[in-house]
Amino acid sequence: MNFETYKKQLFQLASHKSVDNSNATVSYASFENNVYEFLDNSYEIYISASIDERQEIRQIINEHHINSKDLREGEPIPMPFSYLLAWYGIRAIQHLEATGNEIWLTRGLVAISMLDGIHYRPDDENHLARIYVAAEEKGIDPKPIFQKISEISNNEPTKPGEISTSDLIGNIPMTAHKIVDEFRKMFMVDKENE
Repeated sequence: MNFETYKKQLFQLASHKSVDNSNATVSYASFENNVYEFLDNSYEIYISASIDERQEIRQIINEHHINSKDLREGEPIPMPFSYLLAWYGIRAIQHLEATGNEIWLTRGLVAISMLDGIHYRPDDENHLARIYVAAEEKGIDPKPIFQKISEISNNEPTKPGEISTSDLIGNIPMTAHKIVDEFRKMFMVDKENE
C-alpha cells in the first residue's frame, strides 16, 4: 500500500461517524474489526512516512475526533476512530503480554504517536509505561523502539501545559516501572475491596 492509498483508507475510517441503530452491535463490531485490521497492516507506513506525511495522518485523526460534549441526544451512536485507536493501544499491551511478540510493542507505540495527545494525557502515559514493562517482562529491550517512535512523533505540545508526544514517549523508560508499580498497587487495592 502506498501513502495515498493509506491516507484515503484512514480518512474513510476516521470520518465514519455512526452505526446503524437497528443493528448497532453488529455494525460496531464490523467497524472495530476494520479499524484494527487497518492498523495491524499499516503501522509501518506511519513509521516510514515523512515528517509532513505523519503530520497529515495526525491531522486527519484530530479533525475527525468526536468529543462527548459534541454529542446530542437522539443522534446516531458515535464511532470515533480516535477512541478505537486508543483502545488499539490497550489491545497491543494485551497481545504483547500474551505472545511476547515485539510487533505489538511497535504497533502500540505507533497508535499513541498517531493519537498525539487527543485523549487524557495521563492515560497515554499509563499505557506507554505498561507496554514498556510488558516488553521487558517478555525479554524484549524496549528502549530502542521507544527511541525510534519518539523521534518520529510530534515534538510540539498539542495542548498548553503538556509535553510533546515525542518527549512523552522518550521519557517513559525513566518512569515506566514507577508508573506500573503504582498502577498494580491500585489494581490490587480494588481487587481486595470487591
